[in-house]
Amino acid sequence: MSLEEVLKDIERDKEEKKKEIADAASRETAKIEKEREEKIQILQREYENRMREEGSRLYNSIIDKANVEARNIVRMRVQEILDQYGAKADELIKNLAKTKEYDDVLKKMIEVSRKALGPDCIVKVNTADKGRISDGNIKFEDIDPYGGVLATSRDGKIELDLRISSIRRDILERFKVRLYSMIED
Repeated sequence: MSLEEVLKDIERDKEEKKKEIADAASRETAKIEKEREEKIQILQREYENRMREEGSRLYNSIIDKANVEARNIVRMRVQEILDQYGAKADELIKNLAKTKEYDDVLKKMIEVSRKALGPDCIVKVNTADKGRISDGNIKFEDIDPYGGVLATSRDGKIELDLRISSIRRDILERFKVRLYSMIED
């Protein structure tokens, strides 16, 4: 082999080596670029998922707070209504004994008491109502500031509370329960 051929071989080997190195570098660069793109996509998906989750949490939090606030507003309004109707009921109750219907109401309460507990039950009526009842089997005591009847069975085991204040409490309690159940539905 001549010197020229040796030089050409060396030059060819050198070019092949350069090409191999360039190809290897190109492959390595492509591999690194691909890994970089994959990592970017993974990070982007993770970020999007986190943002979606955070947005969902924020949305749910806002909705929950709005629901709580709405319930509080409704409860406050219900309380206002209860206070308003309670005041009206109190006014009606305070004045019931002053009405002409009260005599009939009182007689009906006594009648109901005797039907429920027997004709020999003990019936108590307010002392202030003494002139309204002509029944001799009635005890007159201060049982309620607004009137009504408090009856007890002869043996004292059963009591029927028809005092106006008790009836008022029952009515208001039932009204509250009904109103709140309507709101919850």
